[in-house]
Amino acid sequence: MSDSASTIGSLICKDVAVNKLNELSKIVFVVIPMALQPVLNFILLVLVARFSPQEAYGALAFGMVMMTILTNFSDMGLRDYLLSKGAIKEGLSSGENLFHPSLLGFALLASGIFLYASSAGVTPIALQLIVALLPEAVAFAILQRSLFFHYQTKDRLVSFSSLDSIFKSMPFVVKIALFWITGELLLSVAVGSLLALALYAGWFYVKCVRNGGFFAEGQRFADALNKMLSRWPHWLPFTLSFLSFFLYFGFDRLLIEHILGAEPLAVYAAACSFIAIGQIVVQGFWSLYMPKISRGELEHAQRKFVMFSFGISLAMVIGYQLFAGYLFDLFYPETYAYAARLLSIMSLFFVFRLVNVVFEMYWVARGRYTAFVRIRIACGLLSVALNYVFINTHGLLAPAVILVLCEMLITLYILMAELKDDSTRPLAAAP
Repeated sequence: MSDSASTIGSLICKDVAVNKLNELSKIVFVVIPMALQPVLNFILLVLVARFSPQEAYGALAFGMVMMTILTNFSDMGLRDYLLSKGAIKEGLSSGENLFHPSLLGFALLASGIFLYASSAGVTPIALQLIVALLPEAVAFAILQRSLFFHYQTKDRLVSFSSLDSIFKSMPFVVKIALFWITGELLLSVAVGSLLALALYAGWFYVKCVRNGGFFAEGQRFADALNKMLSRWPHWLPFTLSFLSFFLYFGFDRLLIEHILGAEPLAVYAAACSFIAIGQIVVQGFWSLYMPKISRGELEHAQRKFVMFSFGISLAMVIGYQLFAGYLFDLFYPETYAYAARLLSIMSLFFVFRLVNVVFEMYWVARGRYTAFVRIRIACGLLSVALNYVFINTHGLLAPAVILVLCEMLITLYILMAELKDDSTRPLAAAP
Protein backbone atom coordinates (compact mmCIF):
# COMPACT_ATOMS: atom_id res chain seq x y z
CA MET A 1 0.00 0.00 0.00
CA SER A 2 2.80 2.39 0.92
CA ASP A 3 4.65 1.51 -2.31
CA SER A 4 1.60 2.30 -4.44
CA ALA A 5 1.05 5.55 -2.55
CA SER A 6 4.65 6.60 -3.07
CA THR A 7 4.40 5.66 -6.75
CA ILE A 8 1.27 7.79 -7.16
CA GLY A 9 2.96 10.64 -5.30
CA SER A 10 6.02 10.48 -7.55
CA LEU A 11 3.82 10.44 -10.64
CA ILE A 12 1.93 13.51 -9.42
CA CYS A 13 5.23 15.32 -8.76
CA LYS A 14 6.43 14.41 -12.24
CA ASP A 15 3.19 15.70 -13.77
CA VAL A 16 3.54 19.00 -11.88
CA ALA A 17 7.16 19.34 -13.00
CA VAL A 18 6.23 18.54 -16.60
CA ASN A 19 3.38 21.08 -16.53
CA LYS A 20 5.72 23.78 -15.20
CA LEU A 21 8.27 22.98 -17.88
CA ASN A 22 5.57 23.08 -20.54
CA GLU A 23 4.38 26.50 -19.36
CA LEU A 24 7.96 27.77 -19.24
CA SER A 25 8.63 26.46 -22.75
CA LYS A 26 5.50 28.24 -24.04
CA ILE A 27 6.68 31.50 -22.51
CA VAL A 28 10.14 31.06 -24.01
CA PHE A 29 8.66 30.19 -27.41
CA VAL A 30 6.59 33.40 -27.42
CA VAL A 31 9.21 35.63 -25.78
CA ILE A 32 12.22 34.75 -27.98
CA PRO A 33 10.63 36.07 -31.21
CA MET A 34 9.36 39.12 -29.34
CA ALA A 35 12.82 39.75 -27.87
CA LEU A 36 14.63 39.67 -31.20
CA GLN A 37 13.68 43.22 -32.24
CA PRO A 38 14.51 44.82 -28.85
CA VAL A 39 17.86 43.01 -28.85
CA LEU A 40 18.66 44.35 -32.32
CA ASN A 41 17.49 47.80 -31.24
CA PHE A 42 19.81 47.47 -28.25
CA ILE A 43 22.71 46.64 -30.58
CA LEU A 44 21.94 49.77 -32.61
CA LEU A 45 21.91 51.87 -29.43
CA VAL A 46 25.25 50.44 -28.34
CA LEU A 47 26.77 51.27 -31.73
CA VAL A 48 25.38 54.79 -31.61
CA ALA A 49 26.73 55.22 -28.07
CA ARG A 50 30.19 54.09 -29.15
CA PHE A 51 30.49 55.94 -32.45
CA SER A 52 28.34 59.07 -32.03
CA PRO A 53 28.33 62.00 -29.60
CA GLN A 54 26.17 61.70 -26.48
CA GLU A 55 23.93 64.42 -27.89
CA ALA A 56 23.07 62.22 -30.88
CA TYR A 57 22.35 59.27 -28.61
CA GLY A 58 20.15 61.48 -26.45
CA ALA A 59 18.31 62.74 -29.54
CA LEU A 60 17.68 59.15 -30.67
CA ALA A 61 16.44 58.23 -27.19
CA PHE A 62 14.09 61.22 -27.23
CA GLY A 63 12.78 60.28 -30.68
CA MET A 64 12.19 56.72 -29.52
CA VAL A 65 10.16 57.95 -26.53
CA MET A 66 7.96 59.90 -28.93
CA MET A 67 7.51 56.80 -31.06
CA THR A 68 6.67 54.79 -27.95
CA ILE A 69 3.81 57.20 -27.30
CA LEU A 70 2.51 56.70 -30.83
CA THR A 71 2.90 52.93 -30.74
CA ASN A 72 1.30 52.36 -27.35
CA PHE A 73 -1.48 54.93 -27.35
CA SER A 74 -2.75 55.20 -30.92
CA ASP A 75 -5.28 52.40 -30.43
CA MET A 76 -6.48 54.04 -27.15
CA GLY A 77 -6.43 50.66 -25.40
CA LEU A 78 -9.02 49.23 -27.77
CA ARG A 79 -7.00 46.15 -28.64
CA ASP A 80 -7.12 44.83 -25.07
CA TYR A 81 -10.74 45.93 -24.60
CA LEU A 82 -11.86 44.13 -27.76
CA LEU A 83 -10.25 40.93 -26.44
CA SER A 84 -12.06 41.19 -23.09
CA LYS A 85 -15.09 39.10 -22.14
CA GLY A 86 -17.49 42.03 -22.38
CA ALA A 87 -16.48 42.99 -25.91
CA ILE A 88 -16.51 39.37 -27.08
CA LYS A 89 -20.04 38.86 -25.71
CA GLU A 90 -21.25 41.99 -27.52
CA GLY A 91 -19.73 40.80 -30.78
CA LEU A 92 -17.36 43.77 -31.02
CA SER A 93 -14.13 41.83 -31.66
CA SER A 94 -13.96 42.85 -35.29
CA GLY A 95 -10.98 44.42 -37.03
CA GLU A 96 -12.55 47.71 -38.10
CA ASN A 97 -13.32 48.52 -34.47
CA LEU A 98 -9.57 48.56 -33.84
CA PHE A 99 -8.13 49.75 -37.15
CA HIS A 100 -10.26 52.84 -37.80
CA PRO A 101 -10.02 54.39 -34.31
CA SER A 102 -6.28 53.67 -34.37
CA LEU A 103 -5.91 55.79 -37.51
CA LEU A 104 -7.62 58.71 -35.80
CA GLY A 105 -5.62 58.24 -32.60
CA PHE A 106 -2.35 58.14 -34.53
CA ALA A 107 -3.13 61.34 -36.43
CA LEU A 108 -4.02 63.24 -33.24
CA LEU A 109 -0.98 62.00 -31.30
CA ALA A 110 1.45 62.67 -34.16
CA SER A 111 0.15 66.24 -34.42
CA GLY A 112 0.55 66.70 -30.67
CA ILE A 113 4.10 65.33 -30.71
CA PHE A 114 5.22 67.73 -33.44
CA LEU A 115 3.63 70.66 -31.62
CA TYR A 116 5.42 69.68 -28.41
CA ALA A 117 8.77 69.11 -30.12
CA SER A 118 8.56 72.48 -31.89
CA SER A 119 7.55 74.44 -28.81
CA ALA A 120 9.98 72.67 -26.43
CA GLY A 121 12.96 73.66 -28.55
CA VAL A 122 14.41 70.17 -29.03
CA THR A 123 17.60 69.83 -31.05
CA PRO A 124 17.32 69.73 -34.87
CA ILE A 125 18.66 66.17 -35.00
CA ALA A 126 15.97 65.04 -32.55
CA LEU A 127 13.22 66.58 -34.70
CA GLN A 128 14.68 65.01 -37.85
CA LEU A 129 14.81 61.60 -36.18
CA ILE A 130 11.15 61.90 -35.16
CA VAL A 131 10.20 62.54 -38.79
CA ALA A 132 12.37 59.62 -39.94
CA LEU A 133 10.71 57.28 -37.41
CA LEU A 134 7.13 58.11 -38.45
CA PRO A 135 6.77 55.34 -41.09
CA GLU A 136 7.97 52.80 -38.54
CA ALA A 137 5.47 54.16 -36.04
CA VAL A 138 2.63 53.63 -38.56
CA ALA A 139 3.81 50.06 -39.08
CA PHE A 140 3.95 49.21 -35.36
CA ALA A 141 1.10 51.35 -33.99
CA ILE A 142 -1.55 50.47 -36.58
CA LEU A 143 -0.61 47.63 -38.90
CA GLN A 144 1.32 45.35 -36.51
CA ARG A 145 -1.21 45.77 -33.69
CA SER A 146 -4.07 45.04 -36.08
CA LEU A 147 -2.33 41.90 -37.28
CA PHE A 148 -1.64 40.87 -33.68
CA PHE A 149 -5.34 41.30 -32.89
CA HIS A 150 -6.35 39.33 -36.01
CA TYR A 151 -4.15 36.37 -35.11
CA GLN A 152 -4.97 36.48 -31.40
CA THR A 153 -8.71 36.33 -31.97
CA LYS A 154 -8.08 33.14 -33.90
CA ASP A 155 -5.78 31.79 -31.13
CA ARG A 156 -2.83 31.65 -33.55
CA LEU A 157 -0.40 33.78 -31.57
CA VAL A 158 2.51 31.37 -32.03
CA SER A 159 2.17 31.56 -35.83
CA PHE A 160 2.01 35.33 -35.65
CA SER A 161 5.05 35.59 -33.37
CA SER A 162 7.29 33.67 -35.73
CA LEU A 163 6.59 35.88 -38.74
CA ASP A 164 6.37 39.06 -36.67
CA SER A 165 9.84 38.49 -35.24
CA ILE A 166 11.26 38.40 -38.78
CA PHE A 167 9.40 41.47 -39.97
CA LYS A 168 10.28 43.44 -36.83
CA SER A 169 13.92 42.46 -37.02
CA MET A 170 14.65 43.20 -40.67
CA PRO A 171 14.37 47.02 -40.37
CA PHE A 172 16.77 47.00 -37.42
CA VAL A 173 19.23 44.77 -39.26
CA VAL A 174 19.18 47.35 -42.06
CA LYS A 175 19.66 50.21 -39.58
CA ILE A 176 22.62 48.46 -37.96
CA ALA A 177 24.23 47.58 -41.28
CA LEU A 178 23.80 51.07 -42.75
CA PHE A 179 25.06 52.78 -39.61
CA TRP A 180 28.06 50.45 -39.46
CA ILE A 181 28.91 51.15 -43.11
CA THR A 182 28.14 54.85 -43.39
CA GLY A 183 28.10 56.18 -39.81
CA GLU A 184 25.02 58.23 -40.80
CA LEU A 185 22.43 57.88 -38.05
CA LEU A 186 19.61 59.78 -39.75
CA LEU A 187 19.96 57.87 -43.04
CA SER A 188 20.06 54.51 -41.25
CA VAL A 189 16.94 55.25 -39.20
CA ALA A 190 14.99 56.60 -42.19
CA VAL A 191 15.72 53.60 -44.47
CA GLY A 192 14.93 51.06 -41.76
CA SER A 193 11.73 52.90 -40.88
CA LEU A 194 10.49 52.87 -44.48
CA LEU A 195 11.29 49.16 -44.76
CA ALA A 196 9.17 48.45 -41.66
CA LEU A 197 6.21 50.25 -43.22
CA ALA A 198 6.58 48.36 -46.50
CA LEU A 199 6.80 44.95 -44.81
CA TYR A 200 3.81 45.38 -42.53
CA ALA A 201 1.70 47.05 -45.21
CA GLY A 202 2.24 44.03 -47.44
CA TRP A 203 1.45 41.56 -44.66
CA PHE A 204 -1.65 43.47 -43.60
CA TYR A 205 -2.93 43.61 -47.18
CA VAL A 206 -2.48 39.88 -47.73
CA LYS A 207 -3.95 38.68 -44.43
CA CYS A 208 -6.54 41.30 -43.57
CA VAL A 209 -7.62 42.90 -46.85
CA ARG A 210 -7.20 40.37 -49.64
CA ASN A 211 -8.06 37.23 -47.64
CA GLY A 212 -10.85 38.91 -45.67
CA GLY A 213 -12.00 38.00 -42.18
CA PHE A 214 -10.69 41.17 -40.55
CA PHE A 215 -13.16 43.88 -41.56
CA ALA A 216 -16.88 43.21 -41.18
CA GLU A 217 -18.85 43.61 -44.40
CA GLY A 218 -20.71 46.88 -44.85
CA GLN A 219 -18.89 48.66 -42.01
CA ARG A 220 -17.73 52.18 -42.88
CA PHE A 221 -15.03 54.22 -41.18
CA ALA A 222 -17.53 56.54 -39.49
CA ASP A 223 -19.67 53.62 -38.29
CA ALA A 224 -16.78 51.88 -36.52
CA LEU A 225 -15.57 55.16 -35.08
CA ASN A 226 -18.98 56.11 -33.70
CA LYS A 227 -19.51 52.63 -32.31
CA MET A 228 -16.27 52.69 -30.35
CA LEU A 229 -16.53 56.31 -29.24
CA SER A 230 -20.01 55.65 -27.86
CA ARG A 231 -18.55 52.90 -25.69
CA TRP A 232 -15.77 55.04 -24.25
CA PRO A 233 -16.59 54.17 -20.60
CA HIS A 234 -15.77 50.52 -21.39
CA TRP A 235 -12.37 50.99 -23.06
CA LEU A 236 -11.26 54.14 -21.23
CA PRO A 237 -9.77 52.13 -18.30
CA PHE A 238 -7.47 50.33 -20.74
CA THR A 239 -6.35 53.67 -22.19
CA LEU A 240 -5.77 55.13 -18.75
CA SER A 241 -3.80 52.05 -17.73
CA PHE A 242 -1.38 52.55 -20.64
CA LEU A 243 -1.19 56.26 -19.87
CA SER A 244 -0.50 55.72 -16.19
CA PHE A 245 2.24 53.23 -16.96
CA PHE A 246 3.84 55.71 -19.34
CA LEU A 247 3.69 58.40 -16.66
CA TYR A 248 6.26 56.53 -14.58
CA PHE A 249 8.05 54.56 -17.30
CA GLY A 250 8.42 57.11 -20.09
CA PHE A 251 7.50 60.53 -18.88
CA ASP A 252 10.61 60.46 -16.70
CA ARG A 253 12.73 60.65 -19.85
CA LEU A 254 10.84 63.67 -21.08
CA LEU A 255 11.46 65.40 -17.75
CA ILE A 256 15.15 64.45 -17.82
CA GLU A 257 15.53 65.92 -21.31
CA HIS A 258 13.64 69.06 -20.27
CA ILE A 259 15.45 69.61 -16.94
CA LEU A 260 18.93 68.12 -17.44
CA GLY A 261 19.40 68.01 -21.23
CA ALA A 262 20.20 65.49 -23.94
CA GLU A 263 23.47 64.09 -22.55
CA PRO A 264 22.08 63.04 -19.11
CA LEU A 265 19.11 61.57 -21.00
CA ALA A 266 21.59 59.50 -23.02
CA VAL A 267 23.03 57.99 -19.81
CA TYR A 268 19.58 57.23 -18.40
CA ALA A 269 18.42 55.79 -21.72
CA ALA A 270 21.43 53.46 -21.72
CA ALA A 271 20.12 51.83 -18.53
CA CYS A 272 16.58 51.77 -19.94
CA SER A 273 17.82 49.95 -23.05
CA PHE A 274 18.56 46.91 -20.88
CA ILE A 275 15.29 47.21 -18.95
CA ALA A 276 13.41 47.14 -22.28
CA ILE A 277 14.69 43.62 -22.90
CA GLY A 278 13.23 42.42 -19.60
CA GLN A 279 9.92 44.03 -20.49
CA ILE A 280 9.59 41.49 -23.28
CA VAL A 281 9.05 38.76 -20.69
CA VAL A 282 6.20 40.83 -19.26
CA GLN A 283 4.67 41.30 -22.71
CA GLY A 284 5.04 37.60 -23.39
CA PHE A 285 3.10 36.77 -20.23
CA TRP A 286 0.28 39.11 -21.20
CA SER A 287 0.12 37.95 -24.81
CA LEU A 288 0.17 34.26 -23.94
CA TYR A 289 -2.12 34.14 -20.92
CA MET A 290 -4.56 37.05 -21.21
CA PRO A 291 -6.79 35.27 -23.79
CA LYS A 292 -6.83 32.10 -21.67
CA ILE A 293 -7.68 33.94 -18.46
CA SER A 294 -10.40 35.92 -20.28
CA ARG A 295 -11.94 32.60 -21.33
CA GLY A 296 -11.81 31.35 -17.72
CA GLU A 297 -9.33 28.56 -18.44
CA LEU A 298 -6.98 29.48 -15.55
CA GLU A 299 -9.57 30.77 -13.08
CA HIS A 300 -8.49 28.50 -10.22
CA ALA A 301 -4.73 28.69 -10.78
CA GLN A 302 -4.11 32.30 -9.74
CA ARG A 303 -1.99 31.60 -6.64
CA LYS A 304 0.29 29.13 -8.42
CA PHE A 305 0.57 31.48 -11.38
CA VAL A 306 1.59 34.37 -9.11
CA MET A 307 4.28 32.27 -7.43
CA PHE A 308 5.52 31.09 -10.81
CA SER A 309 5.84 34.68 -12.04
CA PHE A 310 7.56 35.72 -8.81
CA GLY A 311 10.20 33.01 -9.32
CA ILE A 312 10.88 34.28 -12.85
CA SER A 313 11.08 37.85 -11.49
CA LEU A 314 13.73 36.94 -8.94
CA ALA A 315 15.79 35.16 -11.58
CA MET A 316 15.60 38.24 -13.81
CA VAL A 317 16.69 40.59 -11.01
CA ILE A 318 19.67 38.38 -10.10
CA GLY A 319 20.69 38.31 -13.76
CA TYR A 320 20.46 42.10 -14.01
CA GLN A 321 22.55 42.60 -10.86
CA LEU A 322 25.31 40.35 -12.19
CA PHE A 323 25.19 42.05 -15.57
CA ALA A 324 25.33 45.57 -14.14
CA GLY A 325 28.24 44.65 -11.91
CA TYR A 326 30.44 42.72 -14.31
CA LEU A 327 29.37 43.06 -17.95
CA PHE A 328 27.91 46.52 -18.52
CA ASP A 329 31.21 48.16 -19.48
CA LEU A 330 31.64 45.61 -22.28
CA PHE A 331 28.77 47.27 -24.12
CA TYR A 332 28.85 50.97 -23.30
CA PRO A 333 31.91 53.28 -23.20
CA GLU A 334 33.24 54.88 -20.03
CA THR A 335 31.12 58.01 -20.48
CA TYR A 336 28.05 55.87 -19.74
CA ALA A 337 29.47 54.16 -16.62
CA TYR A 338 26.90 55.71 -14.28
CA ALA A 339 24.16 53.90 -16.21
CA ALA A 340 25.33 50.60 -14.67
CA ARG A 341 24.40 51.86 -11.21
CA LEU A 342 21.05 53.04 -12.51
CA LEU A 343 20.42 49.64 -14.11
CA SER A 344 21.16 47.87 -10.83
CA ILE A 345 18.50 49.97 -9.09
CA MET A 346 15.91 49.92 -11.88
CA SER A 347 16.06 46.12 -12.22
CA LEU A 348 14.32 45.82 -8.82
CA PHE A 349 11.25 47.05 -10.70
CA PHE A 350 10.80 43.52 -12.07
CA VAL A 351 10.32 42.05 -8.58
CA PHE A 352 6.92 43.72 -8.63
CA ARG A 353 6.12 44.27 -12.30
CA LEU A 354 5.59 40.69 -13.47
CA VAL A 355 3.50 39.80 -10.41
CA ASN A 356 1.38 42.92 -10.96
CA VAL A 357 0.74 41.91 -14.57
CA VAL A 358 -0.54 38.50 -13.48
CA PHE A 359 -2.95 40.09 -11.02
CA GLU A 360 -3.93 42.63 -13.67
CA MET A 361 -4.98 39.88 -16.08
CA TYR A 362 -7.20 38.26 -13.45
CA TRP A 363 -8.73 41.58 -12.44
CA VAL A 364 -9.55 42.35 -16.07
CA ALA A 365 -11.26 38.96 -16.43
CA ARG A 366 -13.30 39.55 -13.23
CA GLY A 367 -14.43 43.04 -14.23
CA ARG A 368 -12.32 44.79 -11.58
CA TYR A 369 -10.06 46.67 -13.93
CA THR A 370 -11.33 50.11 -12.87
CA ALA A 371 -9.85 49.67 -9.40
CA PHE A 372 -6.56 48.59 -10.91
CA VAL A 373 -6.47 51.61 -13.19
CA ARG A 374 -7.13 53.98 -10.30
CA ILE A 375 -4.02 52.90 -8.41
CA ARG A 376 -1.96 53.00 -11.63
CA ILE A 377 -3.06 56.57 -12.32
CA ALA A 378 -2.33 57.58 -8.72
CA CYS A 379 1.17 56.06 -8.90
CA GLY A 380 1.76 57.61 -12.32
CA LEU A 381 0.88 61.07 -11.09
CA LEU A 382 2.97 60.50 -7.97
CA SER A 383 5.91 59.53 -10.18
CA VAL A 384 5.61 62.69 -12.27
CA ALA A 385 5.39 64.88 -9.16
CA LEU A 386 8.33 63.20 -7.41
CA ASN A 387 10.49 63.31 -10.53
CA TYR A 388 9.72 66.97 -11.08
CA VAL A 389 10.79 67.75 -7.51
CA PHE A 390 13.82 65.48 -7.11
CA ILE A 391 15.49 65.34 -10.56
CA ASN A 392 16.86 68.82 -9.96
CA THR A 393 18.42 67.87 -6.62
CA HIS A 394 19.28 64.17 -7.02
CA GLY A 395 19.83 63.90 -10.77
CA LEU A 396 19.34 60.57 -12.54
CA LEU A 397 19.21 58.62 -9.29
CA ALA A 398 15.75 60.04 -8.55
CA PRO A 399 13.80 58.56 -11.52
CA ALA A 400 15.49 55.16 -11.06
CA VAL A 401 14.37 54.92 -7.41
CA ILE A 402 10.93 56.39 -8.10
CA LEU A 403 10.29 53.80 -10.83
CA VAL A 404 10.78 50.95 -8.34
CA LEU A 405 8.85 52.73 -5.59
CA CYS A 406 5.74 53.26 -7.71
CA GLU A 407 5.60 49.65 -8.91
CA MET A 408 6.03 48.46 -5.31
CA LEU A 409 3.10 50.64 -4.19
CA ILE A 410 0.90 48.98 -6.81
CA THR A 411 1.89 45.54 -5.49
CA LEU A 412 1.06 46.55 -1.92
CA TYR A 413 -2.35 47.85 -3.00
CA ILE A 414 -3.12 44.62 -4.90
CA LEU A 415 -2.08 42.39 -2.00
CA MET A 416 -4.22 44.35 0.48
CA ALA A 417 -7.20 44.13 -1.88
CA GLU A 418 -6.70 40.38 -2.36
CA LEU A 419 -6.41 39.79 1.40
CA LYS A 420 -9.55 41.81 1.97
CA ASP A 421 -11.42 39.72 -0.61
CA ASP A 422 -10.23 36.50 1.03
CA SER A 423 -11.39 37.68 4.46
CA THR A 424 -14.86 38.66 3.22
CA ARG A 425 -15.41 35.64 0.95
CA PRO A 426 -17.97 33.26 2.56
CA LEU A 427 -16.73 29.83 3.61
CA ALA A 428 -18.00 26.82 1.74
CA ALA A 429 -20.78 24.97 3.54
CA ALA A 430 -19.81 21.76 5.30
CA PRO A 431 -20.94 18.60 3.52
